[in-house]
Amino acid sequence: MRAGFGVWSVKSGEWSVLFLIKSFAEQSINNSTLHTPHSTLQTPKEGYVMDYQEYLDKYGLEAKEPTYMEMLAVAVSREIEDGAFAFVGTGLPLLAAGLAQQTHAKNMTVILEAGTVGPRIEHLPLSVADPRAAYQASTLSSLVDAFGTIAARGYCTVGVLGAAECDMYGNLNSTSMGNYWPKGVSEDGKGPATRFTGSGGANSIASLADKTIAMMVHEKRRFPQRVQYLTTVAGMRGEPGENRFDYGLFRGGNLVVISDLCKMRPDPVSGILYVTEIFPGISPERITDATGWEIDLSRAVLDQGPLPEELEILRMKVDPSRLYLGRKKKG
Repeated sequence: MRAGFGVWSVKSGEWSVLFLIKSFAEQSINNSTLHTPHSTLQTPKEGYVMDYQEYLDKYGLEAKEPTYMEMLAVAVSREIEDGAFAFVGTGLPLLAAGLAQQTHAKNMTVILEAGTVGPRIEHLPLSVADPRAAYQASTLSSLVDAFGTIAARGYCTVGVLGAAECDMYGNLNSTSMGNYWPKGVSEDGKGPATRFTGSGGANSIASLADKTIAMMVHEKRRFPQRVQYLTTVAGMRGEPGENRFDYGLFRGGNLVVISDLCKMRPDPVSGILYVTEIFPGISPERITDATGWEIDLSRAVLDQGPLPEELEILRMKVDPSRLYLGRKKKG
């Protein structure tokens, strides 16, 4: 019998084997540059290996100077502990999880909302259902199992999320800017200025995870005093009497918001985010100017920044084609 994914053809009375998913996964694994030492990178030209210095020259990078995306990825990866059960979204969160898995958190369990549990991130998937996300996974199940069997039973220790907005209490908006309702049914006859992808699994993850990591680019429009739409209660939600526990969210509240400028955590009394660490080369004034509320920097310390070894692994093994690392800030 030939191996593959098959469906029964009633007309022919035979098995029609679908090799698309299988061959795509095999091709992704075989073409992966990640089986080479992290100081070298296989290029499309057969037999040629690019070393790290050539990589730096090609992309105009410095060995000890991170880009803003690299700063984000390293800072988030350090917040993922070894042995964590981490619900991770695709894109930037998976980039950070891949680095953590390649460095200090080799025993972490990556969980994707489509139902993949425990994969090795050898080639960055483009979605939670990408076959590349299944490499060496312990379980390939369903969304129901991911959230019902795993998260709802208390096995989500860390959730890594992104969003369009984050307010002073750590509430996230990934739904819309402006009105929520479409123009035809809204009270003022105006629809949303921008419609985003929506919650996906973000609300469930932040409601059930012991710790939530939110990663965002630090711009004033992204850090308002209040989000325009509350998609996800990642932090304390509001002041005492209006916080997450008052609204029945009995888990979570341990939030760290990581931008390309700094790290922020909720004050244990007020629930308002304050700066805990400032990244190298960033002035306090820059953070203040890019934040929509009067943020507290009095308790902040200077972060050491990415180590050269972390940058090399991130560049050569996690995202060698710079699919996500190559993104640039707008404006």
